[in-house]
Amino acid sequence: MDLKIGRHEGCSLRGKLRTFVFFVSFVTLLPVGLGAQTASPAAQVPAPAAVYGGSEQTPLRYAGESPPVNQLLLSVGVSTFYDDNVPQRNAVRVGDEAVSLTSQLALFRQSERLKLDFSYTPFGLLYRQVDQYDTLNHNAGLNAVVRLSSRTNLGLHEAFSYQNGIFQSLAGQPISSGLGSPTALNQTIFPYVTRTLSNVSGLDLTYVKSGRTSLTFSSGFDRRQFGNQGVAGLQLYNSWGVNGGLQYKYRISEHTNLGLVLVHQDSTFRGGGVLGNSLRFQSESTLISVGSRLSPTVTVTIFGGPQYIRILGQPAAAVGVTGRFQGAGGANITEQVRQTALSLSVQRTVSDGGGVYTLVKSTSLDFGVRRQLIGRWEAAVHIGAARADTSLLQLASGKTNALIGGVRLDRPLSGGATLHASYETAHETSSGALPFLADFDRNRVAIGVDYRFKAIPLGR
Repeated sequence: MDLKIGRHEGCSLRGKLRTFVFFVSFVTLLPVGLGAQTASPAAQVPAPAAVYGGSEQTPLRYAGESPPVNQLLLSVGVSTFYDDNVPQRNAVRVGDEAVSLTSQLALFRQSERLKLDFSYTPFGLLYRQVDQYDTLNHNAGLNAVVRLSSRTNLGLHEAFSYQNGIFQSLAGQPISSGLGSPTALNQTIFPYVTRTLSNVSGLDLTYVKSGRTSLTFSSGFDRRQFGNQGVAGLQLYNSWGVNGGLQYKYRISEHTNLGLVLVHQDSTFRGGGVLGNSLRFQSESTLISVGSRLSPTVTVTIFGGPQYIRILGQPAAAVGVTGRFQGAGGANITEQVRQTALSLSVQRTVSDGGGVYTLVKSTSLDFGVRRQLIGRWEAAVHIGAARADTSLLQLASGKTNALIGGVRLDRPLSGGATLHASYETAHETSSGALPFLADFDRNRVAIGVDYRFKAIPLGR
């Protein structure tokens, strides 16, 4: 049964949800100062902070928390949840209960010449009424580094997703820390629910000249393709692109690195109708960054520089635009103590429009925190805000604002099981080039149990 909701009701709900997320974040972060005083002084001296331009973000970890090494992990889970806007469209709003079945395979291998991290997470959604949205979704990631010689490393990076909608698996995806790659796909603007395939691949070759200096050559490919687009007046853009770059890193001191990254991107968009049905653009970016460990528990990374944008095969909305300079910049601060870990990032760059637009100026803020509570409970909070606008293109006036957030509680049970409860929310409003159909407010409340089998050691 369809249920239409007015703007005044959506605004009231949005206000309550934002207040709730803020309150939980405040309660979770209140003990951070005390936790910082309890950081172990005997801990090993951490490595310097990373500079901008890396190909991957890392999971947010506590001080002293080590990632798995030389293990094969397998887990399964079952959750029940309520979703108040399954199609992800306010114009045709439908809520329903559902069951999520999840499994996860993770492999961590490290030797003298190889470091390999692989994960694969399939998860199925079974709705009680709107069974046309029943899907089997897939997420996979691969990061591998091969030591070719004492000075040369080869890296391979792959991220793959094939799923419906904005919400990820209920298996407990880790909160990421640090800044994303300059060539990553836009993950802050979301279309309505439709089958979406996303794939980002990268290959890096790093030459370590000395203990202070390294040079990395990189290349990559990205693709985003949408399935059935049944919303009249809001066709989405399929995209594919290639990129290449050069990164120079110099270790200024024991705790500080300086980085310079040069990136070339060439992307093509087809199929949409908001800014023409075909567009190709090229960008050249020169970005300088500094990463510094301010204390044993706090790291900071700052970057900035110009981006030069050229638009090829001009659509009607971009008449007269042949090239334009844009400023790019951002920063991240991460704190990791024994019982609390948090990450805050702000970033402004030119990027793709997530399928809704072609080329946009994207401004985003991301905040994540993990906190160990009493009684073996752990809390995780993540909040993101973003704005995308099409002012790079003459005669274009599209603008989209997005807000996402979530709270999750986990508690280990006996025998490898973990109980979890979570709440997730997403809101998006658009003006200008997009119709009202693009707006949505969506919430999901879930509870479930995950079970991890005994880890299989892989030797040394």
